[in-house]
Amino acid sequence: MSNGDSPNEQRLSPESKVGLFVLAGLAVLMISILMLGDVHFRPQNYYRATFNNIEGVTDKTPVKIFGVEVGSVKEVELEDGRARITIAIQKGIPVYKSATVRIRSTGIIGSKFIALDPGKPDPATPSEDQVLENGDMLRGMDTLSIDELMERVAKSLDDITGGGKLGENLNATMANLRHITDSLNAALGQQRQSLVNIVKNVEDFSVHAKSVADHLDDILRTSKEEVKQAIHNLKETLEKSNSILAGIQRGEGTIGVLLNDKKTGDEIKETVTNLKVTSESAKEILGRFTTVRAFWIAQGRQNFDSGLTKGDVGIRFEPRPNKFYEVMGENLVHTGSQKASDKDYERPNTITAVIGRHWGPVTAAAGSIKSRGGIELRYRPFQDTELPVLNRVEVLGRGFDFSRDAFIRDKHLTGPNYMAGARLKLNKYLMAGVQAEDIAEDSHIHGTLNMSFEDRDIAYLLGFVTFAR
Repeated sequence: MSNGDSPNEQRLSPESKVGLFVLAGLAVLMISILMLGDVHFRPQNYYRATFNNIEGVTDKTPVKIFGVEVGSVKEVELEDGRARITIAIQKGIPVYKSATVRIRSTGIIGSKFIALDPGKPDPATPSEDQVLENGDMLRGMDTLSIDELMERVAKSLDDITGGGKLGENLNATMANLRHITDSLNAALGQQRQSLVNIVKNVEDFSVHAKSVADHLDDILRTSKEEVKQAIHNLKETLEKSNSILAGIQRGEGTIGVLLNDKKTGDEIKETVTNLKVTSESAKEILGRFTTVRAFWIAQGRQNFDSGLTKGDVGIRFEPRPNKFYEVMGENLVHTGSQKASDKDYERPNTITAVIGRHWGPVTAAAGSIKSRGGIELRYRPFQDTELPVLNRVEVLGRGFDFSRDAFIRDKHLTGPNYMAGARLKLNKYLMAGVQAEDIAEDSHIHGTLNMSFEDRDIAYLLGFVTFAR
């Protein structure tokens, strides 16, 4: 044949067919494992709860909120004589500290599921302090199983029937009832005359009441003229009242002017509007007592090149959850108290005063950085991940003193001052990290330890200051 391949050369070899068959089998096996193993690639939050009895609950038991399935049970085990389950629900569903879980059934003999009540936030507490974090413990509410319920019903029936002696108990009850009726008949027979006397007394009382009514009729007949005069006076009073109301409607008198004069009405409306604005302003000012937050910040930096240790102290105010003001004194030293180094070109006793805002994982701030104009950016790239370490990592960078032209320790510095680094949140108060400073001119590495804690008294003091204004 010509340049074309022969038919035998175009066919797949047996080895190629076997390889394709094996690859197809592995793909089917992988898909089956993912489907049967209930493998999810979407992010989830994990929570734990303990119960006295979780009969019928296994891993993969669904978790529902108000009847909507949002997750499943991942693990069932014993812990300190109680049953503990671990559930996973979709990330993004807020679960508050007041949340509870119960074991429910779809029917009397239906399958089991976990009913999760996510709870409600407390308006007096910041929402970020109320939402449970990944791995926290939920409050499990035990419910009666069908077997326990049937045992209690059987025990109640046994108590009612007296252990199989229901007939004897009923006979005894009827005998007691007959004895009571006989005693009642005997008592009525003895008191028959007393009952007759009671009926006679009632009749006498009715006769006396009729006599009183006759006397009252005589009194009213005698005072007929006086009653007429009282009715006449009441009629005159009503007529005068109608005359006064008509004058008010025509605008006569002080009350009439207030009700009918348009200018006066507008002034009253304006006064009410001013009162409303004043009350809203007062509400906003009083709200600052709880919305403003203040944090003290202290930071130590170790220059690995020069061996010098530097200290920064400041305070951060957060009037709203996404906005903050921060004032820091950086590289604080007394004159002549810090050992000089030829490798250190940082100015002592500088001020950083910035205003910033949070946009999810991104934080931006601008203002005076080390007594020079600049900007600062922070980014938490793994904030939403479930990994316990990466979700605490933050990268940060600074740029300031963009028109620098200075001589420090006989070195001419002309480039902007850039800083870049990363740090890890160790706990609620401490962060540790490493950063490179003055990258454009004389890059040197610093190790950092940052401590931050909230001061409620400062926040309340700011509230009082704004209220005084």
